[in-house]
Amino acid sequence: MTALKVDSKGNQLFKGERERKDGRYEFRYTNYKGEKKSIYTHRLQRLRIEEAKIAFLERIKIINNLEELTLNDMYEMWIVTKCDLKENTLIGYQSTYDSYVRNNLGKYNLEEIKKIDVKTYYRNMMLDKSLSIETISRIQNILYQIFQHAVDSDIIMKNPADKAMNDLRRNHPKRLNVRKGIYEKQADAFTDFMVSSEEFIRWYPIFYIMIHTGMRLGEALSLRWCDVNFEKGYVDVNHNISYYKREGEVKARYHASTGTKTIAGNRKIPFGRKVEKAFMMEKEYQVKNGISCIQEIDGYNDFVFLNRFGKVYDPSVLNKTLTRIVEKYNMLHEDKQEEVLPHLSCHSLRHTYAIILCERDVNIKVMQKLLGHKDISTTMDIYTQIRQEFAFEEYARRCKGEESY
Repeated sequence: MTALKVDSKGNQLFKGERERKDGRYEFRYTNYKGEKKSIYTHRLQRLRIEEAKIAFLERIKIINNLEELTLNDMYEMWIVTKCDLKENTLIGYQSTYDSYVRNNLGKYNLEEIKKIDVKTYYRNMMLDKSLSIETISRIQNILYQIFQHAVDSDIIMKNPADKAMNDLRRNHPKRLNVRKGIYEKQADAFTDFMVSSEEFIRWYPIFYIMIHTGMRLGEALSLRWCDVNFEKGYVDVNHNISYYKREGEVKARYHASTGTKTIAGNRKIPFGRKVEKAFMMEKEYQVKNGISCIQEIDGYNDFVFLNRFGKVYDPSVLNKTLTRIVEKYNMLHEDKQEEVLPHLSCHSLRHTYAIILCERDVNIKVMQKLLGHKDISTTMDIYTQIRQEFAFEEYARRCKGEESY
């Protein structure tokens, strides 16, 4: 297994990058003429900005020889600028574009694509290809960035993907799969059900901890015992693992990244006594059943949450298990409709953590920090949605029986 290439500060170095003995960073590359070139900077972040500029200019020099610039050409110019993306995110972008755009809208001349073309393309993908709103939203995210890159580069005047999905979202709101969480009272009842069930108590630690730390699934699965500070009461979220197939690999497997989904994702999340107890329950279960970590992922090992074989859980197993537990819980509460839970995924548990923070009136900036959001607007969107739902729930609970419109 090839070891990760890192600098003296532990930052991962990519192809062509190296840290010199004088402390400067160097990037070596071959230009479009086949000439060997190098650039130097004192900071890694600045080096990568320069790398992006070089990649863009090299593409421009090649594409200037073409008579027509297609969306596919613009995609190639845009994707090389995304040097700050995590590898699995980049692979996801590439897979989505290759699957749905490259042999369709991608062949169009860039300057000739209008908003009506993008909207028609989305409508056809839904009707003819039966794509979900969620998949089309992923395509929209990519196309918007590509077109905006063309606008910023003075290649086109307007972004034809701007608000191109508004009609679809209005006309098909029920097809949107909103990952909702549950309120603290519901979460308490649900976790109490798990801990009192012989069948499901095994799953209590991981789901309880995810509910009360808000970690993304990849963050929770990558958590090591050395990342759990029992003395000061916090988990140190400093890396991430994802399950995907790299180019040249026969099948998908786990890959680790030094750092989380975003820079803001690197954070310390405080926890209380009940979370500490859940961690100890997990450790005691593994000791009792002779389970120890036998898996190493890109240099990381000693993971907290392990299956019976001593390996990191498959994400699909956790989501299916969570669905099964919710179904059993709902069967016991089917006579009390107000206590029945919605469908939950592991990401819903992160949303549940956000709901709990809102219910406890946690400051919005603190919420942003704990959730690891890069942009405060992301936190505000969640906060606004939750507070509105919470207001209606509170009104229904406190004013039950009163007439309402």
